[in-house]
Amino acid sequence: MKSVCSLFLFFLSLNSYAQTVKGVVAGNLLDADNSKSIAGATISLKNIGDTTAFFSLVTDEEGGFQFDQLLHGYYSMQIKMLGYSPLRIDSINIREERTDFNLADTKMNRSASDMESVIIYAEKPLIENKDGKITFNTSESALSNSSNATELLKQTPLVTTDNDGKLLMKGKEVKILIDDKPVEMDARQLQDLLESMPGSMIEKIEVLTTPPPQYANERGGVINIVTKKGKVGKSGRLNINYGTRGEAGASASFSYRKNKISFNTSAGYSYNFYKGESYSIRENVYADSSNFFRTDGNNSSINNRPNGRASLDYELNKMNNFNITATLNSSDNEGESGTEYRNINQYDVLYRVSNRKVGSGFNAVNPSGSASYTHKWKNPGEVLRVIGNIAFSSNRNTRDFYQRFLQPDGTFNGDDSAQRQQTRSNNHTLALRINYDKPLKDKKTILNFGSTVNRYKLHNELTTSFLKKPDSIMVVNDLLSNNFEFYQTVYTIRAAIRYQFFTNFFTNVGVQQEYAVTSFDILGDSNHYPNNYYSTLPFANITRKWENGYSLTASYKRSVQRPGMNNLNPSVDYSDPYNTRFGNPYLQPYYADNFDFGGGYWKKKFNINASVGYNSLQHIYSALRTLTTDGKTITSWYNLSGRKEYEASMFGGVNIGKKLKLNASGSYTYNVYSDHDQKVNRYRNAGSLNSSMNGNYQWSSIMNFTGNFTFNRFANPQGTVRNRLSMSVGVQRKFFDKNLSVSLNMVDPFSQQQNTNFIYAPNYNLETYSMSNSRNFRVAAAYTFKKKMKKRVLVKKKVAGGVQNKE
Repeated sequence: MKSVCSLFLFFLSLNSYAQTVKGVVAGNLLDADNSKSIAGATISLKNIGDTTAFFSLVTDEEGGFQFDQLLHGYYSMQIKMLGYSPLRIDSINIREERTDFNLADTKMNRSASDMESVIIYAEKPLIENKDGKITFNTSESALSNSSNATELLKQTPLVTTDNDGKLLMKGKEVKILIDDKPVEMDARQLQDLLESMPGSMIEKIEVLTTPPPQYANERGGVINIVTKKGKVGKSGRLNINYGTRGEAGASASFSYRKNKISFNTSAGYSYNFYKGESYSIRENVYADSSNFFRTDGNNSSINNRPNGRASLDYELNKMNNFNITATLNSSDNEGESGTEYRNINQYDVLYRVSNRKVGSGFNAVNPSGSASYTHKWKNPGEVLRVIGNIAFSSNRNTRDFYQRFLQPDGTFNGDDSAQRQQTRSNNHTLALRINYDKPLKDKKTILNFGSTVNRYKLHNELTTSFLKKPDSIMVVNDLLSNNFEFYQTVYTIRAAIRYQFFTNFFTNVGVQQEYAVTSFDILGDSNHYPNNYYSTLPFANITRKWENGYSLTASYKRSVQRPGMNNLNPSVDYSDPYNTRFGNPYLQPYYADNFDFGGGYWKKKFNINASVGYNSLQHIYSALRTLTTDGKTITSWYNLSGRKEYEASMFGGVNIGKKLKLNASGSYTYNVYSDHDQKVNRYRNAGSLNSSMNGNYQWSSIMNFTGNFTFNRFANPQGTVRNRLSMSVGVQRKFFDKNLSVSLNMVDPFSQQQNTNFIYAPNYNLETYSMSNSRNFRVAAAYTFKKKMKKRVLVKKKVAGGVQNKE
């Protein structure tokens, strides 16, 4: 801790040099029609508050320009080029806390007219909230260089993760996009991808609370991760990080952009060490007695995650462009755990003891790719987009179990067992998505049509063997082994219409029809467990905006939650000898009717959004654990009668002065269960709270602070869940003309992540606790390599009696 404080003070001392930094305005100029660089354009820059200062230059062969050694003040930039409409960019404010401005991809329109276009420059805050979309500009955060995508998503407003690591928005599952393309992977592949993606390659994260028609029926909304594309020309970035928790990582990226081609590639490696501890206390309640079953455990694991990504964009012409992306990430995990089991009778006397050690090794290789084609017509807004996805995953998992049975006094009673489970699974996903937007001649109506096909196949083979005594050989146990294939194909078609009554007042109405086909092919079982169903999913919303910054939105959608392989798999999992688990192949999807009403107010220095909602869920499915007469439990999935949800959420931000920006978000959902579930399953009405607060302090143009705090409480239908608080604080300092950035992050410096759950079932009560080593002090450094711009600058300073020119 002392070394961390010393490093923090060192950062502060270095900041004293920031006061002498002068301003820089740089960028590149492109043709709006074909994205080609515009060389030889004349760019003039003047200080609005000091008319004696005037600068001019011409763009280089790659359309690049750069003004430096600029004094503080407001600047106006004018761009002229023969054959193009003149362009002026106003309100570039160079000041102590912001001295550099990168006007990347400034585009000029071809025209013979001398009429000038004017753009008011708006700086990017850490968090933006506008037009039904919350944008987290991660490139402005001091936490991004040393974080992965999952960690940055946890810091995004309204986004949380549950105890299983699943991403939620306002308590509901979300759809993940990367660069506006959906990620078609199963839950494990998605988790591996996000945990291996370096935060330094992410430009921003967009939270779409009111998504477009192609994603309108997603129950929790949509999150779009936008990656960095690089500047015109060649550039690269090298990033390294180290954390005291037991982690290290390195990544490198390279980008090339010129005219119609943009190529980006990155590769990285991360190492993590995790450890934790847990306990559980279960009271088994019978008609004439009760007893207790207690477990105490500890665990540790080592994770290695190499990754690579390459993306190519090619713009054939103004109307057609292509993108191809390939991703490869791998996960190699080794872990061990130990658990002690104790049985205690109703008189609080210990009568049975055993301990179990588990060693595990897991390896996964996940290659994936996507291709997209976009065609635009001359009619503005008429667009056809086709996206294809393919993803593979190959997994190998070996677990060795050794259990010893003891006397109540802790001495070995001579009875033990050894077992090995080897799992081999391979899966692939094929997906095709088509979307077409067609504006009509009335300029008020836009038609939308679309269709998708998503095919998922999994082959899973589990071989269980036990140590046979006294031969000391491993013998396969067919009863505890299984071999099956799982298939799921989902077809959808969609039609929607957007109608604009007048400016800033419009509505969207549409419907999506789905057909899902699910089946199993289990070795030794002739039943394929077919589970096919149709779903009709309407949606509608209406939005009104005012020029003074106010807006109102009312929306309705019907969504479907389809059961996955883990919910449906009828094979029995015996890995926990005291809790047998299996799926329900006849599990039906559940549907939700979602009604939301929200309003917002947006101004440059202050914004707030609030919404209330009501959700009616029919035939929800949930895991239920029941107690058997021998003191063990069985867990499976069942459709229940339903649930009502009442929710409210709020998000807002405020700028305090010119340096400090604060944002806060919160959502609360109260669940109401049916009388049947409350009486039979002892379900309880309860609420979930998700909240976060983050801030950014721009100490100077080369140093900034970022802090993020989250507080979550998840509802448990059979009990309660205690609160969970997490904290991340970071400081970032830039060196060498801002090419090198060094950051120090502190994660949960005061307490480790802990979870405590209570379950009250008809014939047992259960308390569980877990703790993980989340406390971490992390140092990261990133260096940007870029081509040095060739300057052709003519400085003109106005003086009395004329103009003095200086090269």
